[in-house]
Amino acid sequence: MRRAFLAGCLILGVATAGAPLAAAPGMVGKEAPDFVLRGLDGRNLRLSEYRGQVVLVNFWARWAGDSRREMSALDRINTTYQRAGLVVIGVSVDEDLRRAQEYAVAMRVSYPILFDTGSEIGKDYFLQKMPMTILVDRAGVVRYSIVGFKRGDERIFLDQIRELLRE
Repeated sequence: MRRAFLAGCLILGVATAGAPLAAAPGMVGKEAPDFVLRGLDGRNLRLSEYRGQVVLVNFWARWAGDSRREMSALDRINTTYQRAGLVVIGVSVDEDLRRAQEYAVAMRVSYPILFDTGSEIGKDYFLQKMPMTILVDRAGVVRYSIVGFKRGDERIFLDQIRELLRE
């Protein structure tokens, strides 16, 4: 069963080809809510451990068709920019942990995959639609958010990531 999250989004900046830049009301410019979630590898990961680095958090679900394409694109971005200070984290909001784990294993991404089966973290981030990706700056502040994924959106991510890495 899919959970209903807060609807609506605030459009920021200039929309470019692909998905518009969007953020849940009140998120951009505020500190990213911290979380601790168990990963695919069995270890717990805390978002605040990555303070000082640019963090891309991708909320996904196996039932969201765009998640598969986005995860592949994010894996390429992670491989290219992790040495420059980028951390990519995937967060599954699937309620069925076993099926989410199977999906994550099949995707074979190089970045950590975490599981929020109760959607508690999703509530903190006002998830509206899957997938949703946020970028957090080195100070732990949410700077960008994009809802959904279309071919070419990785260019939007790259522009935003490069901007944050230069700061």
